[in-house]
Amino acid sequence: MISTGSAATDSLLGGGVREGMVIDIYGESGSGKSQLCFTLCANCAKDGSKVVFIDTAGTFRPERIVEISGSSSALEKITYMRALTTLDQVNAVDRVLDINPQLVVVDTLTSLFSAEYSGPARHLAVMKHLHQLALLAINSGCSVVVTNMVRTAPITVIDQAGRNVAQRVVPSQLREYLGSSVSIYSHIKIKLEIVDAAKSMFRALLVQPAGKSPAQFRITAKGISEIED
Repeated sequence: MISTGSAATDSLLGGGVREGMVIDIYGESGSGKSQLCFTLCANCAKDGSKVVFIDTAGTFRPERIVEISGSSSALEKITYMRALTTLDQVNAVDRVLDINPQLVVVDTLTSLFSAEYSGPARHLAVMKHLHQLALLAINSGCSVVVTNMVRTAPITVIDQAGRNVAQRVVPSQLREYLGSSVSIYSHIKIKLEIVDAAKSMFRALLVQPAGKSPAQFRITAKGISEIED
């Protein structure tokens, strides 16, 4: 297993990020998705294991890996792949097989598909890519971590008169982008939320499988860490 850097978050995941699984991490901008990925990369590299980071949005920060791990040698264990198109993103998974990493990160999963596809074709393309990632995780025994966006979606509750009564109370809510399609091939889903941005306090909720209490964590110079009492 790979530690997230927070014992509470590790406990939420049953001990950490497990091999052979696809872990979907989603949340609004600034909720810690990329920082969690950087911490996982640093912790994995420090243990001497290989990492592949597939970057679709220009989020990778090598200086953060060095800062979190405490050594520039951690970067030697990380293979960086910049995907500018969905074809780049899909082909990157085929190149992973030759590297045999313990951890594969895709940050972010849906941004390029959002730009290049529309309608049902977008859902089908994302599901096909996730199926490819799930097979990679299962057959290679590596951990696959993907991040995803959230979008504002209207809430609909229709009364007997055909009116949307939900709009009067809560007009909209944040939902994972293409969440229904992403859920099909994700073994574990985590939602990250901002608790107090000024104090760098955040919360992780286990959405799939559900049932556990949320875990709080802090983002520091050393990445994801505990919230001290």
